[in-house]
Amino acid sequence: MERETIGFLGLGAAGAPIARRLAAAGWPLVLLERDRAAAEALAGAGSIAIARDLAELERRVGIVLTCLPSEKAVEKVAGALARPGLLLFDLSTVRPANARRLHASLSGRGIRHVECPILPRLHEGPPSDLFLLVSGEPADIERVRPLLPVIGQEHRLVGGPGAASRIVCVHNALALVELAAIAEAMALLAADGGDLDAFLAVVAAGGGWAASPLFRAEAPRMREARPAPGTTLRIAAKDAALAASMAEEAGLDLPLFRRTAELLRAALAEGLGELDMAAVARAIERETGIAIARAAA
Repeated sequence: MERETIGFLGLGAAGAPIARRLAAAGWPLVLLERDRAAAEALAGAGSIAIARDLAELERRVGIVLTCLPSEKAVEKVAGALARPGLLLFDLSTVRPANARRLHASLSGRGIRHVECPILPRLHEGPPSDLFLLVSGEPADIERVRPLLPVIGQEHRLVGGPGAASRIVCVHNALALVELAAIAEAMALLAADGGDLDAFLAVVAAGGGWAASPLFRAEAPRMREARPAPGTTLRIAAKDAALAASMAEEAGLDLPLFRRTAELLRAALAEGLGELDMAAVARAIERETGIAIARAAA
């Protein structure tokens, strides 16, 4: 079976490794990237070309794959596509209402659409250890199915338009609520004169209900103020805001989701956006005046 050429937009922290894996697996790619150096760094691997603009990319490919950092960026690309028969394969995270609107708009122009947002893994996993949520029309999903095992380790089909976005937005917000709660718990224990290292050891050992993979991965890094690659607070703040917006659209007052979105927005205002997610502890430290990080020797 002849492989379709893929137009690829979004060579960020998530997108660049995915593009490399697709090229290594023999998929022909046409890149469109504002960071010309990032595109040229990939162009030497496999069958990869670089487009001058979206119109050229659209002419040369059958599938447009987007892995973009914001809804606005996805909407801009989707709104510019015009060739019937093209398929937009979107790995970005957007609100379900927007995903459904995009699907309807694209369908009206004869363009197919499949959502495939990525569930983030913890830092210890390999770059290919991605869990993909896939939704859309069955025939369109079949068209992109050969790409799924190249992009991620595992995938799950979850329904029609908007279904994958709905699950990933709520999933990510739930994880961020837990992350903020871990930092607040550490601040509370420290304020009462508690031994944070003993607390971490007890919880990590499975000594009660609070033990979780997220706690085991992130709490020690909050304590050590040790940076790691992975999701930045900027991306986390965007995800928290998406869930808060979902709640508002549904007419729900969800104080935990709202508090987390506000906390992460404040972290951005304090210049912490490009730090990794564990840096939410720095925002809690600034709010409370309580040290969570271990004092430097």
